[in-house]
Amino acid sequence: MGDGADVGEAAARHARDLLARLGLPGAPDPGADHPALAWRRSGLMAVTGRADGPGLVAPLALAAAADGALAALASIAQGAALPPQGAALLGERARRLGLTRQGAVSPNGGCRLLATADGAVALNLPRPDDWELLPALLGEPAGSWEALAAALATRATQEMVERGRLLGLAIAPERPALPGAPFQVDQLAAPGAARAEPPLVADLSALWAGPLAGDLLRAAGARVVKVESLRRPDGARGGEPGFFDVLNGGKASVALDFADPGGRRRLRDLVEAADIVIEGSRPRALAQLGIDAQAVARAGATWVSITAYGRTGEAGEAIGFGDDAAVAGGVAAAMRAAWGEPLFAGDAIADPLTGITAALAAWAGWRQGGGRLISLALAQVVAHAAGLAAPEDVADWQALADADVAPLYPLRQPVAPARELGADTEAVFARL
Repeated sequence: MGDGADVGEAAARHARDLLARLGLPGAPDPGADHPALAWRRSGLMAVTGRADGPGLVAPLALAAAADGALAALASIAQGAALPPQGAALLGERARRLGLTRQGAVSPNGGCRLLATADGAVALNLPRPDDWELLPALLGEPAGSWEALAAALATRATQEMVERGRLLGLAIAPERPALPGAPFQVDQLAAPGAARAEPPLVADLSALWAGPLAGDLLRAAGARVVKVESLRRPDGARGGEPGFFDVLNGGKASVALDFADPGGRRRLRDLVEAADIVIEGSRPRALAQLGIDAQAVARAGATWVSITAYGRTGEAGEAIGFGDDAAVAGGVAAAMRAAWGEPLFAGDAIADPLTGITAALAAWAGWRQGGGRLISLALAQVVAHAAGLAAPEDVADWQALADADVAPLYPLRQPVAPARELGADTEAVFARL
C-alpha cells in the first residue's frame, strides 16, 4: 500500500508530539486502527463523498490525530473514564442526526464550497441573519444558493474573504494546509503547585468544540460548570437532545444575564475561582463583559481560548465554524487532489478534533500549575493534523476501508441528561 510504519504509527507519533509541545514526557500507544479503517468505523464515509456516489476516505490521517490526542490525554489523566477511541468522536454527531454526504455541500447543509474567479471559498450561512448580509458582500441581491454561486464565480477569492469577515460571515478560502503548531501556549505566570482536588472548570463555550473539551475534562475527573447567557443560551440546546446531553451531561448549569451588572460580576467571580476556563468567544466579546483572559491566567488559572482562525489581529475578529475552518485547514484541497474535485470530508470535523486537543492542553496546563493562556484555532488544529500522514495512493486507503467488515465504533451515551438552563446557578455560587 505504500503506507508503511509511518502511517501505522501516526496516532502514537501524534500523541508524543502533543505531549512534547506541552512540556510533558510520555510515549502513549493508542493501539489505533489504520487511519482509513478508523475513518470508516467512525461513520465518516457516510458523510464524505458525492451525494450520488460511494462513501470516500479522506486522504489525511485526521482520525489518527484524534486517536493520538485522546491517548495523550489518557496518559496524563490516568484512571479517567475517557472514551476508548478519539476517532469515534469525529462522527458521533453525524450518526446521531442521520446526516449524509452531499459533496460540495456540508452534511448539515449550512456550508457550501463555491467557485470564485480565481479559486474557491467555503461559505457558511447557518444563521437566518447571514442571508441579509449577502447584498453587502456582493453588491447585489442573492436570495438563493444558485444566485450566490453565480455572483461569486465572478469575484476574487481574497476580496470575498476579507469583505465577508468584516461583515461577520463565516467564509474561508479553499487552500492547502499551511504548516504550523496546533496550539499556542503563553506562560503568563510562574506555575503554582498543582492542586490535589479535582479542578474547577468554567465552561463558557457553546456548540461543539468547547463543550466537548469540557466533557472530556469531566470524564478526567474535573468539576465542570457550564455557563450560559440567559438571553442567548448555547444554540445547541435547540438541536438534537441526545447529542447535547452527550456533550453536557454531568456538568452543572449556570445561567446569567450578561447585560446586567450583577450578572457580569457573578461571571467574573466564577471565572476568577476556576482552575480552568474554556471559551470560544472573540476577545472583543470578553472585553465587553469585563473579562481579561491574560489577567485571569496571570492569577494562576489555565485559560483555553478556542477560535476559528486565531486570537489576535484580524483573525481574532473572524467568525467561523467547523466546516469552513476545516476547508481553511486544507481538507477540501486534499479531497480535490485525491478525488478530482473539492469535497467536504466528515461533519464539521474541525470542531471535535479541536475539542479533544483543547482538553489535553487544558489538563496539562492545570497539572503543571496553571498560569497559562492556551490558544487553539480550529483551522490550524486541522492543518497540523493534515500534515501527520497521507497515502501514497488514496485508492489503497479506499480499498482498505471498503474491504473492512469491523463494526462502527459504539456511540457514546450521556452520563446524565444535561441540566436545565440555570438549574444550578445558586448552588454553584453558594459553593464558591
